[in-house]
Amino acid sequence: MAQSLNVRIERLKKIKTRGINPYPATSNRTCEISKAIADFDQLLESQTDLTIAGRIISLRSHGGSTFVDLDDGSAKIQIYLKKDEINKTQNLGNLSYDDFLNLIDIGDFIEVAGSVFLTKKGEKTLKIKSWRILTKAIQSIPSKWYGIKDQETRYRKRYLDLLLNPELKEMFKRKSRFWNSMRQFLLSKGFLEVYTPVLENTTGGADAKPFVTHHNALDIDVYLRISMGELWQKRLMVAGFPKTFEIGRQFRNEGIDPEHLQDYMQMEYYWAYADFNQGMELTEELIKHVAQETFGALKFHINEMDIDLEQKWGRIDFNNEIKKQMQINVKKASIAEIKAKLDKLKIDYEATADKGRLMDLLWKQCRKNIVGPIYLINVPVAVSPLAKRSEKDPEATQRFQLILAGSELCNGYSELNDPLDQRERFLEQAHLREAGDEEAQMNDEDFVEAIEYGMPPVCGLGISERLFSFLEGKSIRECVMFPLLRPMLQEKRNTVQVKQVKDLKKLNIKNIGITREEALNLLKEHIKNQNLIKHHLAAEAQMRALAEYFASKGEQNIDIEAWAMTGLLHDIDWEQAESTPEKHSLIAEEILNKKSVRSDIVKAIKIHNHLHGLEPQTSLEKALYCAEELTGLLVAVALVQPDKKLASVDVKSVVNKFKDKSFARRVNRQIILKCKEYLGLELPELIEITIKSMQRAAI
Repeated sequence: MAQSLNVRIERLKKIKTRGINPYPATSNRTCEISKAIADFDQLLESQTDLTIAGRIISLRSHGGSTFVDLDDGSAKIQIYLKKDEINKTQNLGNLSYDDFLNLIDIGDFIEVAGSVFLTKKGEKTLKIKSWRILTKAIQSIPSKWYGIKDQETRYRKRYLDLLLNPELKEMFKRKSRFWNSMRQFLLSKGFLEVYTPVLENTTGGADAKPFVTHHNALDIDVYLRISMGELWQKRLMVAGFPKTFEIGRQFRNEGIDPEHLQDYMQMEYYWAYADFNQGMELTEELIKHVAQETFGALKFHINEMDIDLEQKWGRIDFNNEIKKQMQINVKKASIAEIKAKLDKLKIDYEATADKGRLMDLLWKQCRKNIVGPIYLINVPVAVSPLAKRSEKDPEATQRFQLILAGSELCNGYSELNDPLDQRERFLEQAHLREAGDEEAQMNDEDFVEAIEYGMPPVCGLGISERLFSFLEGKSIRECVMFPLLRPMLQEKRNTVQVKQVKDLKKLNIKNIGITREEALNLLKEHIKNQNLIKHHLAAEAQMRALAEYFASKGEQNIDIEAWAMTGLLHDIDWEQAESTPEKHSLIAEEILNKKSVRSDIVKAIKIHNHLHGLEPQTSLEKALYCAEELTGLLVAVALVQPDKKLASVDVKSVVNKFKDKSFARRVNRQIILKCKEYLGLELPELIEITIKSMQRAAI
């Protein structure tokens, strides 16, 4: 059947013209499809009529007969329509067999009534006596969605991804079991489920940057919680609740990567009269139970590591493990010595970072090598402002973290209940915030006052949905039904045009130093060869597309216009430096500095000349360095097409020519192949992004 939008809308009009409501509010369904299948033998014997409903997912017509696969979300069943046996019943909309063929498309929801039978091939089928429409879908569900590889499109149209990907749907059913099994385990252990505030005057319970919003009724700014009510649940310990837990969403205004999101599920429990040793025992039992209930297994392969949760979980010491892997005793080392070690490892750190933050950066490097399951213990006080001090070592805490496949999968400790010690630590954290550390914890004097009334010994634990994504073997973003994305770029451009770019700060676009019109004039001043100008335009389109791609993946601080400008101007000195390639990009540096072009753009252009031997560091530098070379290859591939058009070029043809080293010999293939190391893109992905960008720009 026709699938175009216009055809479907015409069919919708015809339905309405017949006086039929294509979107009724109710259905006469008598049972779900899954129940019809389960009771099939009984229904077959009794020939009882039933009414089912669902979405048409396939349709096959043969003369006067039509077979349809109907899916209601519980199961799928085949239905059979025969031309001479469809009743025109008024209550079902007075619709015939021919109406079905002329008005219905794949994707529509229908309601059908009839009795079951077995086909000659033994397939369970419902023979239809009457039918009616429940929902007319005016957008078709194209088959190309099966196995789609474009991650951004999958996330933007997740409803289609879920509709057409049964494995993805099953994953989210497992995720539901994950949280429910955790809830049932804690309830069985006598814990009370509680619900604490999401909006707070003061955030606490973690080192994280919060989201800020405004409460209109109270006319105050408030924070979205960064922990699952840690300080609130401890107040409940003061109030006499011995065991509490909460499962809910929390928010951290930080970066996105395969293990972190800003808006995610977390569970935290608090257990009075227990310490971190008892917490480790309970947590091990909890996670083993949840893994078995969710996945039916305790052995997993994660991050190329074989994990066996069934074994007894060991323990490693924070200081000893860093000393073992990094040959530095962080407990005794000075801040300068730790910074020197981080510099040697090329690990970035804030200039204002205290010793605790620096030690934590070293530890994060060490944990990548640990398979687990194993608990990290004796974490320093400097990185654990809410944990009770160790009785054996006052500089360490009674904190534990589960290490699994190179990552931390839970965090717990014997909670600090000494109000004087807590106040002192909060004040230390407040000093760090004043010095510029946005992740340092806020001073919550109200909480300190609460524990001044007395809080019993307490063990607390937090587990986020990162544990599920690890056991599932997927990124945490893939395990979210509807991950947050930037608005579509065209929508963003329209917004910019309407506002006439009055507020560049809100749009996260910094001043580039030159407009595109000025850049084009400057380019034409220095480049006379029209084919070379086209190369610059191709690089502009490619760099813009790469910026949009990485922005859609959640990479922070991507300035799309700056990336595009870098591509547009990257070879501005080529005609001046062609005979002396070692001067290429150095002359460009002089040209662009005179025009006050932003320094990061100039630096990326300077580094992209491979002869200088400069190693790109930023995403912008890496993208121009390895990707721009590809645009020339695409033009060469287009020229050997029968129509010599870029529109005829596809990924396969480019990959084939890429392998042929005799083709376009001047193209530096080794540089292009660095796209995997620098950008995390496989060659076909980079080719696809570049082809589409150049085709859109009509290069």
